[in-house]
Amino acid sequence: MPRPRVRSASLPLLLGVLVTILLTTLCLLQRVGVWLPGGGVIELAERATLDRRFRARGPVETGDAVVLVMIDDRTLAEDPLLGERREGTRRLVDAIARQRPRVIGLDLLFAAPERLLSDALSGRVDAYLSTQPDHTRDEATRLLAAVQAENSGDAALERALKDAAQVVLALHLGARGEELPDDPALKKARYGQIVLGPRRPDRVERALASLPALNEAAAALGVVTLVEDDDFTVRAMPFAVRVERARGTEVYAPFVVPILAAYDGARRGQLAYLGVDHTVRVGARTVALDEQDNLLVNFRGPTGTFTTLSAIDVVEGRVDPDALRDKIVLVGVSYLGKDRVRTPYGPGAPGVELHATVLDQLLRGDGLRRVSPLRDALGCLVAGLLVAGLFAPRLRFSPALRVLGVLTAACLYVYVAYALFAQGGRWAALVWPLLTVATVGTCGLTLSYFREALGRRQLRRSFANYLGDDALRELLADPRALQLGGARRPISILFSDIRGFTELSERLSPEQLVTVLNTFLTPMTREVLARGGYLDKYIGDAVMAVFGAPVAHEDHVRRCLETAIAMVGALRELQPQFGEQGLEVAMGVGVNTGDAVVGNMGSAERFDYTAVGDAVNLASRLEGLTKVYGVRVLVGDQTRAAAGPEFRFREVDLVRVKGKGVPVAIHELLSGPGGEIAAYDGIEVFERALADYRAGELAAARAGFDAFAARNPGERCAALYQERLRALGERAPAGWDGIASFTSK
Repeated sequence: MPRPRVRSASLPLLLGVLVTILLTTLCLLQRVGVWLPGGGVIELAERATLDRRFRARGPVETGDAVVLVMIDDRTLAEDPLLGERREGTRRLVDAIARQRPRVIGLDLLFAAPERLLSDALSGRVDAYLSTQPDHTRDEATRLLAAVQAENSGDAALERALKDAAQVVLALHLGARGEELPDDPALKKARYGQIVLGPRRPDRVERALASLPALNEAAAALGVVTLVEDDDFTVRAMPFAVRVERARGTEVYAPFVVPILAAYDGARRGQLAYLGVDHTVRVGARTVALDEQDNLLVNFRGPTGTFTTLSAIDVVEGRVDPDALRDKIVLVGVSYLGKDRVRTPYGPGAPGVELHATVLDQLLRGDGLRRVSPLRDALGCLVAGLLVAGLFAPRLRFSPALRVLGVLTAACLYVYVAYALFAQGGRWAALVWPLLTVATVGTCGLTLSYFREALGRRQLRRSFANYLGDDALRELLADPRALQLGGARRPISILFSDIRGFTELSERLSPEQLVTVLNTFLTPMTREVLARGGYLDKYIGDAVMAVFGAPVAHEDHVRRCLETAIAMVGALRELQPQFGEQGLEVAMGVGVNTGDAVVGNMGSAERFDYTAVGDAVNLASRLEGLTKVYGVRVLVGDQTRAAAGPEFRFREVDLVRVKGKGVPVAIHELLSGPGGEIAAYDGIEVFERALADYRAGELAAARAGFDAFAARNPGERCAALYQERLRALGERAPAGWDGIASFTSK
């Protein structure tokens, strides 16, 4: 009978070896591009570990060759035309060129002619001035000449680009834009030499390019199109895109290549794409790419890592006279949150910083390379066999020692992978090896201690399919509702959230924080349930409630609004209790009404009764906007339209929120049958000022909001409009519609 015992004791080791071989094979297949179920998720998780490595390493020192000049919020506040008019760009280019940089890169597109006058009126002015000799020009004629010059921004910018000599313009190639134009100047964005390999660069057919005259005036062009991963993070830069024309294949270079060439003094003929070995030559420099012709970006740090100057300071001469001399100067836009990308250090990085990072990386020669698929597979194999060896029959380790061994193997591999990254610029896989360690360790521990596991109760997830009583009764009445999916119906949705919860959580211990949350959520939940609402979920400190489903109520709008008022009132009653703890808790509530799909959502194994749809998303956005406008409750336009006369509102803005192309009016809930939330002195003054603002009558709007703010000190909404009006200046820009756009949640 000894042999069976030996075999039983060896089973964890044998299973560990088999699992290691299996996962090593899957790792190799996934890395070489073979489709695997869940392979995309693993790859995305692997890229997330790369982000962690960047953040763990922290910022690194950058060179001094690259300087950023940003058309930022301060530029917009001091000189709005500097970033929005061709004449402003001309002034900026001239100001930069006077400092004699080595090369200027404009991360800007000028796709359409600048027309301040209609073509017909502009033609009449030109025709009239052509008949007036210079010596006969009177005041009116000189005024028309000034108008003509003001309408010639494109020509002025063209002259500036020619005078500056070394200017590289941006070019977008990808899925957006128009059909690729047959502009001869676009050759300035192509590699001078190309050698195609077995895998050709990705093909593009559409473009966004500047005006042909501007492209012709620029010294070179470069592709600024960036590619995001599935989690909307940019981690690599495409170094080659392909265009097929009747005359042959063309390969276009990224923005950084002609800039680097100009900095080094290399000609376009010295720019080569070599697809056979996935490299790019820029003069004497060789740039190694991955199999998809991308360059992994070795990020230097969070936003602000590079020397950055405000465009208004450069134009006004408020910078060191030698700040830009012999530098690579990159000009980008960051005002009002424009041209922002997500990097491993987080969202909100100006897009031009990515180009600066790659340029600095190429100049310093400290690129980031991913290790080969074979080496990643070898890492899986070594890590798995090391863990499997912990379960060898001769090693009579205790359960605690084996668990410690598995954790040690995982930590050791993480350390080695991080050291390769931080010291050698190599990206080794973490997810597959750690998955191997975890799987082999789990299998070994489970088999080794199966008898002990039989004596333990298995933990089950509670409330996985939890539904309230009303939802349960509806599901029992119609068993078909138990299936995945749902039905479309009109509902009202409420989102509430504690303001400043992050700061609050930092001040309190975990036990105190739980007490505060329970104290807050208990009455809020009570108010929802008291009016027949369905408590969909808690999201940390937030509450999502649905009215009109699963039990249909014709008056779901009234119930939802009364709940919002009651929640604000309940928070007022809680303030003395919070005050005893030295806390001041504030809350924002968003309410919206519309059609949504309600029912069981999820997978075949796990699902929950919830509501999804555009109306739900807007309610969530409205809750987030309450802190922008400084109000307690914001409601959507459909909610206000369906509310009875007993509710009072104040319209606060017309907005375009993230995820919606159509602007929507938003309103502040002031009062209702359940009580009053807010009251203002002279609300009609605010309404007139808002109408003037929408109509573009900025002077009248400014006066109105100033008057309202004087009568209501500390009121945030009027202050917000005062800030906007200060940024707008005296005249509304062309195409003004008064709509506020929000690109974040």
